Amino acid sequence: MTIKEVEELSNMTRANIRFYEKEGLITPQRDSNGYRNYTEQDVDILKRIRLLRTVHLGLEEIRSLSEKESELTDVLLIHLRTLKKEQKDLEQSKAICEQMCKDRAAYESFDAEHYFNFLNKAPSEIPAELEADSLPKVTAPWKRYFARLIDEAIYLIFWNLILALGFHMNIRQTGWAFAVIGIIMQSVLLLMAEPVMLSRFGTTPGKFLFGFRVSAESGARLTWREAYDRTGIVLKRGLGFYIPVYGLIREYSSYRDCKKGEILEWEEDNILTLDERHMRWKVIAAVLVLGVLDVLNYFVWQAGALPQNRGNITAAQYAENFNDMQKFYQIDHQLNLPEFLPPLGDSRKLLNQDGDWEKMSGKPYIVGTGVDYPELPELQFTEKDGALTEISFSSEYKDENVEIPVYGDLMALASLSYICAQEEYNLLLSPPSRLYNRVKEYGDQCSDFMINEAGVKVQASFDYSGYEIRQAQYGSSDVLVPVYGEDVYFHVDFRIWQE
Repeated sequence: MTIKEVEELSNMTRANIRFYEKEGLITPQRDSNGYRNYTEQDVDILKRIRLLRTVHLGLEEIRSLSEKESELTDVLLIHLRTLKKEQKDLEQSKAICEQMCKDRAAYESFDAEHYFNFLNKAPSEIPAELEADSLPKVTAPWKRYFARLIDEAIYLIFWNLILALGFHMNIRQTGWAFAVIGIIMQSVLLLMAEPVMLSRFGTTPGKFLFGFRVSAESGARLTWREAYDRTGIVLKRGLGFYIPVYGLIREYSSYRDCKKGEILEWEEDNILTLDERHMRWKVIAAVLVLGVLDVLNYFVWQAGALPQNRGNITAAQYAENFNDMQKFYQIDHQLNLPEFLPPLGDSRKLLNQDGDWEKMSGKPYIVGTGVDYPELPELQFTEKDGALTEISFSSEYKDENVEIPVYGDLMALASLSYICAQEEYNLLLSPPSRLYNRVKEYGDQCSDFMINEAGVKVQASFDYSGYEIRQAQYGSSDVLVPVYGEDVYFHVDFRIWQE
């Protein structure tokens, strides 16, 4: 039986039939071609539903009957009591309306308290009509959470831009002190940005994506002061000032209250509305935006590694770039020594404009290690018309008592300090950290390589025998260790240049 035939037999619309099918009250079979095939039993069920709905029986009661959780007689007896109560209420309503007509009551002057006395209800009892006349409370805690997450990601990018471009800091390795400063700045940025957006547009980027709007109780936009007060309460009571652990407690408490439908503290003098149309696409858009923001934050991090001196740099400017690059990648040990575990007070050496290495004043340095390590190779600079055109070094060892730290960090720092300074260098195509890891991998494996990037060529060649690469005895990085009883030889040439 087709759905058209079922419409005629049951006196229901197609939309009704599809609805009851979705609710599981009927389950038509499907033919081999996928079309629904209704039976006489389906029609009988629909007729029963139509009758029960006509006498105002609720859908939940009908579902319980369909699932054999209740008996029809029991359900009808309860329904009868409800109908009698409703009938009594209607009779009272009818009597009051008739009395008000007899009294010729006017809306501007009738005494409501006088007519309340005709009702057989407690004054505190709220009629169903009054409950229906209230504005629906927007809960949607997860949508609200992700909307705020998008806003916070935007604020974080602005703060990271300041750190990366203004101070050339590695935003992924800032330490506990800057973590505390970051929490404070996140709160400051929230208090600066959100009130402006709420007072000007009634929403924020995250709220806009999900369809949230905030307005005054009158329906007008919030004033800046009202928006500022609202954001301040959100920061304090909803986010716990982003303080670890305490912030999570406040967020969970807000989530629980929101899910219960309670009015949150920051919602008492304003109204939050939600446009739920096209919500699936809104969620997809929000996920995409979060992904884009994450990628953007990655490139902000990479931008912090860009050297301050760019273009046709001098040897002195190159040395500044190298020292800044060491600081960015937080290489705090001498590059001719393995990275020790635990830290024993070692400090990095600075490169000067002559290619020599200098100790920083007031910093501790490891002197005796129990193992002989070679000195850092001196870098050779070639300049043309005052601009640096080539950097190189060469090292050779034949002493079986010397352990040689791998050259990955030194070669990577030397390469990036020049490549990233070129005008042709493109951050998006070749992020610094990716380039750093590429060079470091070759250098740590003592493998020959040639790299061409931004018009700069980097070449390294290794020649060694009688050595094996293994982890340093007192450190976490690798070294070349002489093999006992074998003749040892090591030679490396490294060169960076422009053609």
